Amino acid sequence: MPHAAWLDVAGSAITIFGQSEVVGTIALGVAIVRRGAGRADWWVPLAVAAVVAVELALKLTIAQAPPPRELSRSVALIPFIESPVRNAFPSGHLARVAFLVTALRWPGWTAAAAVLLMAITRIYLAEHWPSDVLGGWLLGYGVAMIAVASSSAGGRAAR
Repeated sequence: MPHAAWLDVAGSAITIFGQSEVVGTIALGVAIVRRGAGRADWWVPLAVAAVVAVELALKLTIAQAPPPRELSRSVALIPFIESPVRNAFPSGHLARVAFLVTALRWPGWTAAAAVLLMAITRIYLAEHWPSDVLGGWLLGYGVAMIAVASSSAGGRAAR
C-alpha cells in the first residue's frame, strides 16, 4: 500500500515525545522544579515509574502481537532503548503521554489533542493496534488520576 514518506517521518518525530527517555526527563525536571518551589505535589510526575512498571507487567502477561513488521512505517530518527518485550499491549507511548498531560493538568482540549495525535501516529506507523492505544490511554490516565487524587488528599490532610 503506497504512503507518503513525509507522513512516516512526521509520525516518527511525533512519537519521540512518547519515548520513556523523553517523558522520564520531563517528569524528573518538573519534579525538581516543584520540589524547589516547595510544592507538596512535587512527586506526582515521578509516578510515571508506576506507569512503566504496569506497562511492562501487562506486556509480559498479555500475548498481544504487534502489527506485522512489514507494515511498519516507523523511521528511526534518534536511537532509543528498545522495549525488552515484543508484545504490544498496552502502548507505552500512549500510557506515558496520557499520564504526563493528566498529571501536569494540561487544559482538556490540549491534553486530548496530544493523546489523540500520539494514538493516531502509533496506529498509522503500524506499531500498535487500536486496542493497544486504548489500553495505554486508560493506564496512563488511571495512574495519573490516582497520583493527583493522592496528592490532593495528602495536601488536605497536612493542613
